[in-house]
Amino acid sequence: MAAGAAAGCGGKDRISALPDDIIWEIISDLPVTEAARSTALASRWRNIWPSTPLVLDDADLPEPTRIATVARILSGHPGPFRDVSLVNCRFGPQDQDHAAEWLRLLSAKGTRNLVLFNQPSQPPLRLPDDFIRCSSLKVLVLCSWTFPGEHLPGIFPNLRKLGLSWVSMTDQHFDHLLAACPFLEFLYFLHDRTLQRIHLRSQSLRFFLIGLSVMAEEVAVVDAPLLQRLCFDDLRCVGGRQYMRVRVARAPNLRELGYLDTGVHNLQIGDTVIKVQPNANYAMASPSTVVPGVKILAVKVNFGIFGQVKMLVSFLRCFPEVDTLHIESVLHDPSVAADEPTTEHHANFWQKISPVECLRSRVKKMVFHKFRWDRNEFEFLKFIARDVRELQSLLVLPDEETISSMDKVNEMIDKSECPRFRAWASRVFLVLPGVQKVLDYVKAFDITVDDPFL
Repeated sequence: MAAGAAAGCGGKDRISALPDDIIWEIISDLPVTEAARSTALASRWRNIWPSTPLVLDDADLPEPTRIATVARILSGHPGPFRDVSLVNCRFGPQDQDHAAEWLRLLSAKGTRNLVLFNQPSQPPLRLPDDFIRCSSLKVLVLCSWTFPGEHLPGIFPNLRKLGLSWVSMTDQHFDHLLAACPFLEFLYFLHDRTLQRIHLRSQSLRFFLIGLSVMAEEVAVVDAPLLQRLCFDDLRCVGGRQYMRVRVARAPNLRELGYLDTGVHNLQIGDTVIKVQPNANYAMASPSTVVPGVKILAVKVNFGIFGQVKMLVSFLRCFPEVDTLHIESVLHDPSVAADEPTTEHHANFWQKISPVECLRSRVKKMVFHKFRWDRNEFEFLKFIARDVRELQSLLVLPDEETISSMDKVNEMIDKSECPRFRAWASRVFLVLPGVQKVLDYVKAFDITVDDPFL
């Protein structure tokens, strides 16, 4: 590198004449093996790489020598370690001592941001006690590890972001983790199979997400004054469990919530529980059953199940200040709907229902995901056209197997037999056939993204 620069500059090494801080930036942007080789370029460079905060991504290293190279770099570089990503160096049960040494080095040499994956198919290895006390870590992402069984003081005292996937943890350990991390702002769980009651008690937590996991018995926001975003998606029912309680006790700053699922979530606000009960009447809102701060709400509903339609209304009444609403239409299960009311019954329900505060006077933007143009979905849209006053745009993302072109969409609107709906649709409708949006976990964890569901 320096030799090439010198050859083009009359034999003078221009790069080595750069200030140290610029050279450090150059070194930190190089793949780690190239950065290490810079020590051979010139005498000026010999101390640059060892004095530059380490940036290590094992994806840059060739497979046959990857583990040996990582071991050599971790032991040879004096630190600090700025960004370390180890997603391809996997440990088996026989590698506990080897893994513990790497974690000791990562802790001792001031690692700031760490991504550490292990084989999900292997029994998870235990995190060493000295590692979980690491005070330099700001961002940590773990896959397939186990936290120590006992409650230890000083767990990640300066951690701000934590991502856990295939990590074994009891409810008590989760409570202790939140209590022991005074600066933790972002937390997500993926592929969790162990937590039963997730209680959020944190004075610092702002974002929480759980997805691709076994459905817990309860997710409760007990005391989280700064919590802004609460997301859950793709939670699986196992062991006979059919429902999960979502409880909101104290979350004065909650702004984005979803996906609430009308088929599996029981919503508790204060002492009032809105349950999934097919034959129950929908709940009316009262001051004790509302969360006034939520601005973006996402709800999944099967419009073929009348009980879920009523749950949708009950959920909406609990969030009177929502201005952006996401509705995802869940695929109809014929085995459940053998004795469901007729479409006319659904239409009669939407015609007689009393106004929903957020829909009538607040919602300005609505996104309808996986729209199939089912008659029951259409009755809901006619209710929206009749009752919503502030709506400025309705983005419809059709199910890709149902509607494939705008011509088909326009044909369906023209045949709606509802002139008011046709006029309304021409003004606010925006249909994007072939575009599918799902909850993006990276976006949901990004503070710069205003709407994690879009």
